[in-house]
Amino acid sequence: MKILSITNSILDPKSGSGKTVLRWSQGLQNLGHTVEVCEPKDYQILQDWRRAWKFRTALGAWQFFKRQVNPQDYDLIEFYGDEFWLILKQLAKEKERPFLVAHTDGVELLATERERAYNPPRSLYDRAYLQFAKLTHDRFSRIAFDSVDAFISGCDRDRAYVVERGLYPYDRTAVVELGLDPEYLAIPFARERQHRVVYLGSWTPRKGLGQLCTVMSNVLAKDPNLHFDLYGTHAPPEVVISGFPAAVREQMTIHPRLSNQDVAKGLARAKVFFFPSQYEGFGMATTEAMACGCAVVTTPTGFGADLKHLQDGIVCGFNDLEGMERGIFQLLEDETLREAIARAGYDRVQQFRWELAVKKLEQIYLTWLQA
Repeated sequence: MKILSITNSILDPKSGSGKTVLRWSQGLQNLGHTVEVCEPKDYQILQDWRRAWKFRTALGAWQFFKRQVNPQDYDLIEFYGDEFWLILKQLAKEKERPFLVAHTDGVELLATERERAYNPPRSLYDRAYLQFAKLTHDRFSRIAFDSVDAFISGCDRDRAYVVERGLYPYDRTAVVELGLDPEYLAIPFARERQHRVVYLGSWTPRKGLGQLCTVMSNVLAKDPNLHFDLYGTHAPPEVVISGFPAAVREQMTIHPRLSNQDVAKGLARAKVFFFPSQYEGFGMATTEAMACGCAVVTTPTGFGADLKHLQDGIVCGFNDLEGMERGIFQLLEDETLREAIARAGYDRVQQFRWELAVKKLEQIYLTWLQA
């Protein structure tokens, strides 16, 4: 296959989205396919600006495509992101064109719905911007997804969302879970754990920071022997710690940026992984924690929505603070339950290997092209 990948993410192996695109493209290349990848630095206009990201991406990619890309050179073009609606709207009308795929690390349409639920407009400016976004970004995002032939996601929840809305027939959609880095897969399952809860993720509202701070403040106050570790926040420690009452702060450790190996070791010490995210396209942190033997308390988004409650994880509603707190204490106090859930989760994610994921993606693409 000759494949062109256009992504809205910088190809940085240290960033989640960038690393994912690199894994897919390099994996397909290793299987003998030709894969060219375009990232924002190749096409985005006015790159020093901080505003109007989506508009600059859409226009710059369209201009780049017109000048430098001959669609006939490729069997398949995959688009990572909904900013490429201008290109797609034009390509969809052409009779002789490559197969077009939306390869998502999260469906922007669903992500926007969730954001408006957990962060509703509060000011006149917010409400005005919401109306503007509905007329522009929402409309353009729908055009992008309407204009491709098929859809790839990392979780069943996103696939169900696009099928339910009539964007694609079921057989033109597929789920391909992401692979785990070897540092996490190298961790053996251990029954004995320290009395710790752990969080791994950026310090942004989408991760459910209100729920995280409220629930863990209560849990730490009720269990003074419990320790709470936070990894990957990428925020100043004083910003993170400010969300918790002074009385529990000595029970917390905010870790600096660490290597995968060190993060894996930290996860392997903890009993419970708490991740109350409001939206995930996949939720790599959840699978990494499961691979390190943590029992998971999370929400029904991304891979978390694919978990079976009380079997390989505890899944709570987005705003079910009582359920989250109850779930954490269940796992901390009932060793038999915690070990059973942790073991089931550990076993489930052992199959999440990049070489298997890439082969699955290859077979899906070949099947669609033959059809």
